[in-house]
Amino acid sequence: MAALTSRSAPSTARGHRAGPRRYPHIGGAPAVAVEALHAEIDNPLDLIAGHQLLTDPAGRRPAAPCDCGHPVCGGHRTEQTRIFLMERHPVASAGLRSVLATVPGLAVVGSTGDLVGAVAAVRRVRPDVILLGRGGSLGDDLAMVAALRGPDGAPEARVLLLRRAESTTEAGRILLAGASGCFPLDLSEDRIIGAVQLAAAGGSVFLPAPPPARVHPASLAGQAAEPPLQQVGLTGRERDVLAQLARGLSNAEIGRELALAEATVKKHLTQAMRKIGQSDRLRAALYAHRHGLAG
Repeated sequence: MAALTSRSAPSTARGHRAGPRRYPHIGGAPAVAVEALHAEIDNPLDLIAGHQLLTDPAGRRPAAPCDCGHPVCGGHRTEQTRIFLMERHPVASAGLRSVLATVPGLAVVGSTGDLVGAVAAVRRVRPDVILLGRGGSLGDDLAMVAALRGPDGAPEARVLLLRRAESTTEAGRILLAGASGCFPLDLSEDRIIGAVQLAAAGGSVFLPAPPPARVHPASLAGQAAEPPLQQVGLTGRERDVLAQLARGLSNAEIGRELALAEATVKKHLTQAMRKIGQSDRLRAALYAHRHGLAG
């Protein structure tokens, strides 16, 4: 995490002057109220604390487009990629914010280290990209991805996990869960920025590229030596039972599909497994997939 933690926290938010500023009125409120809003948003102590939601006060909307350039104002919202940080380590969160703040077109619109309230938080700010810090096991992080992109969160957001994919199998799990990829925090700043931009554009990102999943040589040898379907002598009913097994059906469900008693299904399946040389249901189902019985 050297690329992120080597930066010190900014004395003021990047791109905002420390002195008084004037903005267009918001909802008829005087300009000084807008200054107070920005002062609260830009508080560097909030950035270090790792918890911030950039939202307008309830009921207030710009009477005219604001050209101040701050992500909370609507004048540039359509031109910016809105990013939400979910990182429980404050230093890492502050480092990510400082890296992303250097890029025109990227705006960090909120952050939290509290995963409990994260779904409600992203619903409020509607980010384009969510950077999800490592919360535990990969399964825990993927469950959070599903919650963040669920109907109570931000269904259209792209989610990037802040961790490595240890294999192509893990990369597949990440994509199937609805995330757009992952990267660790020890990448260079340019690669982090590029990953966020690529995800925002609809791409998938895995940095560094995950190694292929390890396959035991014995399993490959077993597949190469298995008898071809045309030579095993399956009956028509045995082929039907294997085809339904490949769909993931239980014996009872296969019986209902084929109008057979469950005991009859078991008998046909046992005979088919013996003929194709597979010792259990899973291997038999995979055999059926490899040889085109699954349809």
